[in-house]
Amino acid sequence: MTIPVTMESEAELLFELAWQSEDASHMERYLARRANIWRDCFPRGMKEELLGKTPGQSVALDYSPGEALPPEAPQGKRRISYRHFRRDKLGNSSRHPKQGRFYPKGLLENLAGIHSQNIFPFRVVEAGEEDMLADLGHPLNRFPVRVTVTVVDNDRRESDTGGSITDWRGEIADLGPGMQAALNGMQADFSDPLDYTRQDETEDGRFYQTPRFVRHIDRQASELLQQEYATGLDTGSAVLDLMSSYESHLSTDQGLDVTGLGLNSEEMAHNPALSRHEVQDINARPELPFPEESFHAVLCSLSVEYMIRPVAVLREAARLLKPGGRMGISFSNRWFPPKTIALWPELYEFERMGYVLDLLRRTNAFEGLETVSIRNWWRPEEDKYYPSLPTSDPIYLVWARRRA
Repeated sequence: MTIPVTMESEAELLFELAWQSEDASHMERYLARRANIWRDCFPRGMKEELLGKTPGQSVALDYSPGEALPPEAPQGKRRISYRHFRRDKLGNSSRHPKQGRFYPKGLLENLAGIHSQNIFPFRVVEAGEEDMLADLGHPLNRFPVRVTVTVVDNDRRESDTGGSITDWRGEIADLGPGMQAALNGMQADFSDPLDYTRQDETEDGRFYQTPRFVRHIDRQASELLQQEYATGLDTGSAVLDLMSSYESHLSTDQGLDVTGLGLNSEEMAHNPALSRHEVQDINARPELPFPEESFHAVLCSLSVEYMIRPVAVLREAARLLKPGGRMGISFSNRWFPPKTIALWPELYEFERMGYVLDLLRRTNAFEGLETVSIRNWWRPEEDKYYPSLPTSDPIYLVWARRRA
């Protein structure tokens, strides 16, 4: 029996936030796995619109900048001396904060209303010699958003007055959406050579010469990524799977002609999505061994954090794409620490999408920038990390088109 949502419902809801920054479009998908309709907090007017809806039905509301965020989100800009900034907590005490970048507010000391345990971000708008202009507001509060909520499942229960309250505005938006946006067309500073060093500078071909067959995300996350790729790729497309391994997260039902380029031939030989593969270390030689305009799409799955010359590689990817062809770059929050560039773990997860967008802009070869985030799905019970980690690995995906 289909049960409509009532004030006594505990429902599974899919939130989708759609918004537009200066040069990119963005979609955030967040699964509210147990939403108490009576008790929890929702964006204005959303709870009332949900009443009476049944699984599969959706409601959508538009919100002006900041309106769909928690009430404490808006804060202004402040000029802050570097003597209040704990540089020693950045891993390199000689570093100033970088223009356009995000840092935890807890790095600001001896400022009223800010505590050392505060992990919420502020953005450096201007980085001077002695001080910085910091934006302490929520990263999303500059943008209007459309929030669509779909009822996935619904359980009717007896109303009660106990339990905790979940503010879904904060669950969806805090530490997240908005950080991938450029600031009024200003590119963030990702130029420090130290950012592209690694714990283990051993030649990558040697490091990866032994096959590992390690799954980099859980099965649920892989299925979600596969769905996103399927939506973005045309049937029969010629695809380059860059930095490939034994799993490409691609559907076998689209008739794709997939070429793998990676570091371990044995892993790629076990990849059912690949029609062929080649071995090459793109950190040692970013020039890719294919003719111009060979592919309809180039994908880099869960590996961009290992590139030490990412702009050079992405320029090569653009060369290989047919005009209008798509570049897709995905990642999660898991990686091999010894081979990850030093910058990567310093960034917030959503800021990493901003970093990838910045790389694409710097090639001067792409347009049609898009980002997608997918978070808070159930982790499969057969996964080795369940139940200690009940939430599936998040998916972050950046799309772009080669300029015609």
